[in-house]
Amino acid sequence: MRTLLRSVGDRPLDQVTPKQISTYLDGSGMSAHTWWREYQIIRSFCQFWLSRNKLARLPMPRPRAALPPPFRPYIFSRTELVRLLLAIERTPLFDPMTIRTFLLFIYGTGARVYEAIDLRVSDINFRNKLASLRRPEGGQRRILPISRSLGNTLDLYIQSSAAQRRAADLVFVTRDGRPLRSNTLRYNFVRMCARARIHQEHGYSPTPGMHDLRHTFAVHVLETWLREGKDLRQKLPVLSGYMGHALLKSTELYLRLVPDRFLKPLSTLQVPANRR
Repeated sequence: MRTLLRSVGDRPLDQVTPKQISTYLDGSGMSAHTWWREYQIIRSFCQFWLSRNKLARLPMPRPRAALPPPFRPYIFSRTELVRLLLAIERTPLFDPMTIRTFLLFIYGTGARVYEAIDLRVSDINFRNKLASLRRPEGGQRRILPISRSLGNTLDLYIQSSAAQRRAADLVFVTRDGRPLRSNTLRYNFVRMCARARIHQEHGYSPTPGMHDLRHTFAVHVLETWLREGKDLRQKLPVLSGYMGHALLKSTELYLRLVPDRFLKPLSTLQVPANRR
């Protein structure tokens, strides 16, 4: 909104014209995705004041003819995951074991990047194989069961990194014991994907992102359940709760990302609308 203000000038909102908003949207070289996001933000802002009788009409230009393509996450194959882990290199900030364990934790639990960054040693119950994930706003934690192999990997990493972690309770730290930073992690992840020759044809960057490991976890779980003959109508809410989705439809989106050989059985397993 500040950028729009600089574009149209300091004037009453009811004096802003559709042409001025169109000039702002079309003159900044935005991608189709960003254009629609900005358009929707401005429209929602104007609708707020229209509903309070501060505007006589919406000063919005005509929307573009076609919406941008829907977001499609990148799903790593198991071979690509191996190549990705092999592409980890030593950096001045990170020990290779730190990055490897961090990525395995995201893929093995479907955790969000910020949840993994904030994971504490005290959040892991090794005896019962449970991990407690914190919310940034301090809300209710999400407690997840973890596999034995992931538990062993975490235990080994925590023991080997005790010296660099010092007295800190954080699980994942840099070489000098500081918390990991998401921007630095994402930069190094892009380099790893490039070294592993992992590229995507869709999306807004030439390489996948770390958050795609969370999506990969969900799709791989669905694949496994289908091979085992599980009833997805019963299992999908379990996956939704495990991943911390507020709405079941957020988890249903993963059904269309399962490989084509599973599409026919999946077509009969969609959750009915009246049960969402």
